[in-house]
Amino acid sequence: MKVKSCIILFSFILIGLYAQEAKSISDSRMTTAVLDFEGLGITTMESIALTQRLAGEMVSTKAFILVDRSQMEEILQEQGFQQSGCSSAECAVEIGNLLGVQQMVSGSFGKIGETYTIETKLFSVETSETIRAVNKTYKGAVDGLITQVELVAWDLAGLEPPDALKKKAGIKTEEPKVVKKSGGKKWLLWGGLLTLAGAGAAYAISQQDEGEVLEDLGEPPGPPSLPRVLFGGGR
Repeated sequence: MKVKSCIILFSFILIGLYAQEAKSISDSRMTTAVLDFEGLGITTMESIALTQRLAGEMVSTKAFILVDRSQMEEILQEQGFQQSGCSSAECAVEIGNLLGVQQMVSGSFGKIGETYTIETKLFSVETSETIRAVNKTYKGAVDGLITQVELVAWDLAGLEPPDALKKKAGIKTEEPKVVKKSGGKKWLLWGGLLTLAGAGAAYAISQQDEGEVLEDLGEPPGPPSLPRVLFGGGR
């Protein structure tokens, strides 16, 4: 019973450590708002749709606590402020203060001939300093901009995009390394031995805690005597 209690206690400790680590990761995220990007050479609806796609992918990175677009518009309307035409850093900082966020994202989508450009900035509301700037150039159909915008979200987070997104964007991904079976068996064997050793140590400690004394087994018995074999009828 003592061994079982030790295992249960150890499991609770691990769960507590994992919850604490998850909480620290969550606390490290910054509250962020995304302004509608300016459209240069594309329609306003296309620009808004691409901006919303950027915000959605930023949520997928789990690196930001994003203010919902409808909530942001409601707060700005209450303050008599409109984000349309707000392209300067000073204006974005003012909106960030109204929203009570720590970071702001602003930028623009442009088109020159058949080439599209994406210019994005993530900056601190408190200091007005640029934290990260991401610029991309894309040539192709406007639908292809969606994938590029998704990549921008991961760049703003400072994280490596998932392999599925890389493949969609035509970015070469590294082949997964093959682990040799022999190595896996060795780790499995060592893991089993360490588990048994830990269980044995826990059991010994529990027995000592209960005040039990192991019986003295004394010296080990000697080897059994071999029967005398008679050869040729001798005695």
